[in-house]
Amino acid sequence: MYILQALDIYKSFKDVRVLRGISLQVKKGEVVAIIGPSGSGKSTFLRCLNNLEKVDGGTIEIQGEFMVENGPGNTPSYRSEKELARIKRKMGMVFQNFNLFPHKSVRENLMLAPVLVQKLRPVEAEKSALALLDKVGLADKVDNYPFQLSGGQQQRVAIARALAMEPDIMCFDEPTSALDPELTGEVLQVMKDLASEHMTMIVVTHEIGFAREVADRVLFMDEGVIVEQGSAEEVLLKPEHERTRAFLSKVLMAR
Repeated sequence: MYILQALDIYKSFKDVRVLRGISLQVKKGEVVAIIGPSGSGKSTFLRCLNNLEKVDGGTIEIQGEFMVENGPGNTPSYRSEKELARIKRKMGMVFQNFNLFPHKSVRENLMLAPVLVQKLRPVEAEKSALALLDKVGLADKVDNYPFQLSGGQQQRVAIARALAMEPDIMCFDEPTSALDPELTGEVLQVMKDLASEHMTMIVVTHEIGFAREVADRVLFMDEGVIVEQGSAEEVLLKPEHERTRAFLSKVLMAR
């Protein structure tokens, strides 16, 4: 059984068709890396999975529950807002620009959603927050504010905050693209640790080395479609499609 199924997803912004029938099925514990040039629809697809964007057509199912499915006239039919909020909590999302609350401490950033959404008692939320900060190597930063942290530290806090909601799937939208190269490694290490613990992960990334090392499956997207997918070795070392080869050649030359 798949933990997530997205079938035939379409999305346009005005007259621009960004997603043209994308399908993805993910098994529990699988790490899927999505690569491709800017503007290929990778981030939009991730946002559709998280209900941050509404699809124009298609089906999204998480752990056997439909978030959206095609209804009469082939138009998307979403669950109620209450049901969507509940299903969406099964997925954690980490953005490229951290999105921490600047006026709240690291402790408060991690405690906020568990207390407000999950109705966790503050003492329980704090215990979880401290354990997660220790997990990402930032136990000593619990009372700091985001402006007092490096970009890499902020992103690790963002990962801990997403984990605080105990999601079944973690989604990462180019989590290292806003970081200097020397800070990228610390974030990737946290993600590698999660993968080793069999966390289900969907990662939009330009870090080809990370994808090769960690991903069970790699998808190459271009112009709103999945051009090629397979194991990391198949797609990254022995790509069949000329478009994939050209992209990888350009990316690797830029390193």
